[in-house]
Amino acid sequence: MSKLKSLIYQKSSKLNDSEIRIIQFVLNNAKLCKNLSLSELASKLYVSKSAIFRMCKHLGLSGYSELKFYLNEVSIEDEQAANYADSKNNFDYDLAKETENLSKYFKSLDLDKFYTELSNANNIYIYSTGWIQQILSNYLSHELLLFGISSIVLPAALSELEMVGKIAEKGDLLFIISYTGDNREINDELSKFELVNNKFRYVSFTDLKQSKLASLSDYNFYYPTVKFTNNDNSVSFILAYSLVDLLINKFGIWVDKQHKKNDEQNK
Repeated sequence: MSKLKSLIYQKSSKLNDSEIRIIQFVLNNAKLCKNLSLSELASKLYVSKSAIFRMCKHLGLSGYSELKFYLNEVSIEDEQAANYADSKNNFDYDLAKETENLSKYFKSLDLDKFYTELSNANNIYIYSTGWIQQILSNYLSHELLLFGISSIVLPAALSELEMVGKIAEKGDLLFIISYTGDNREINDELSKFELVNNKFRYVSFTDLKQSKLASLSDYNFYYPTVKFTNNDNSVSFILAYSLVDLLINKFGIWVDKQHKKNDEQNK
């Protein structure tokens, strides 16, 4: 706490209503008031110079010059507090930054081969590793359906993954939506598929660009997450939904191009 605020708490009983209004203004506008002369401050507050001087005396200050000295300390303290608040309340900044990063990342992707396999797949399964990812799985399934592509959303249970691995057909796609991509049980199961039934094509969505799941996948899509303010244990998955929308939107454009290309070839 600054010296001035400490004096105010100690001497508050000696201040009248007019002096309280003066001190409230200078505290709330320390950066401005520290550069004002006594006449300028009196004019801004519509009080006399003597009223400000008496307030200074009631606070135990020698005069207005000492008040300005302590206002500089308050100004520095306020600026430090504001900087700290900015550093702790940066969700909107991080979201904007990661949205831009996601856009740049998506533009760098070559999706022709993936879209070809997606459109030709007989069966599409979507598996997730948690309840938040399960919601995203349902969203992805809904978006695919907009283009007539049916998919099966699997419950988040390892036994469901094992069952699908036994019935997979050539060219089937298995989407795996994970957070870190480092779930050992799931990665071990996928590795077994490669030995027993390598008909699947894996499409993973992960928060990390480099992960075990990403290395096992034929196609890996990276979605950034953003931490909520003042809660290091919670993150927003909003950009995962944005990634799905980007993929589906571009798939629609790709489908239209394929139709036009086929029409031209059939003329």
